[in-house]
Amino acid sequence: MIDRVLCKKYVGQSALLWWACAIALFAFSWTRVWVVSLLDMQQFTTVVEQFRDFEKFSPIAFDQLITYTGRVGATFDEPIIVVCIVVWCLARGSDVVSGELGRGTLEMLLAQPISRTRLLLSHAAVSSAGLLGLVLLVWLGMWIGIQVTQFEETIPPPTFRVPLLNIDIPLTQGEPETVTVWMSERVDAGCFAASIVSLFAFGFFLLGLSTLMSSWDRYRWRTIGVVIAFYVLQTVMFTLSKAAEPLAWLERFTFQTLYRPQQLTMMTLKEDGPGVWRLLPVEGELWGPMMYPLILVLLGSAAFAAAIWIFRRRDLPAPL
Repeated sequence: MIDRVLCKKYVGQSALLWWACAIALFAFSWTRVWVVSLLDMQQFTTVVEQFRDFEKFSPIAFDQLITYTGRVGATFDEPIIVVCIVVWCLARGSDVVSGELGRGTLEMLLAQPISRTRLLLSHAAVSSAGLLGLVLLVWLGMWIGIQVTQFEETIPPPTFRVPLLNIDIPLTQGEPETVTVWMSERVDAGCFAASIVSLFAFGFFLLGLSTLMSSWDRYRWRTIGVVIAFYVLQTVMFTLSKAAEPLAWLERFTFQTLYRPQQLTMMTLKEDGPGVWRLLPVEGELWGPMMYPLILVLLGSAAFAAAIWIFRRRDLPAPL
């Protein structure tokens, strides 16, 4: 259902943006691991404890965040990662119809023996493949960073806890021992596989939404504005649901709740847990862990299907 010539055209159009996002995502993911190694774990624990009241704003508990895996996994919530994915999906999704209309090239395309469905599916295939390549580069950058990063770790001296008083008394008077370890000895890059799936599902939904908005609109700037307004509104709703308990019900109406890479990472580390690659819930869960990215993919697919339905039936305006 996709056209090879159209795919080649879309690859050429999106190459510059893809390489810019790819370099930014790869470099940031790599350096982010290195930055994590700069702060000693004991110092980081002390810093985090000062902000315990703000734990509700964190996607995971602070006790998990003070682990090396938790700190490296926080890469998926960094603004640079999210912004690059949003920019790619918004730019490519908004270009499929309203972008071509704005440039006056859509009528020339449709004058060729190409159906509207094939045109949109070709665009969706190239954009989705580009999105997959970007999220894999995030993983590659993290993997390389984990393999080549060394850091110094302070081993606290042995202590004795006084019964009843709960006071720790050092058993030695010497300085804490410092050892050099590889990040790969503390963090396994494989535990972020589920988070990569979550990041791709997050982008796929935005890509489908942008394509849907583009399918009925004439102006690309208005398509981008509508999607950005929707994204900002959803983010505000998610933040308010975390900030105020009376507004916790808002999280049921925002797709941001379905993007939870760090929770998936922490679930992967539970050796005696039920596992992360399942759809069915256990032990009081609402859904299985993979149900959240699956819902995002289904919503994105529904948006693509709606975009095809609208695009096949609309009357195209004359070029300006």
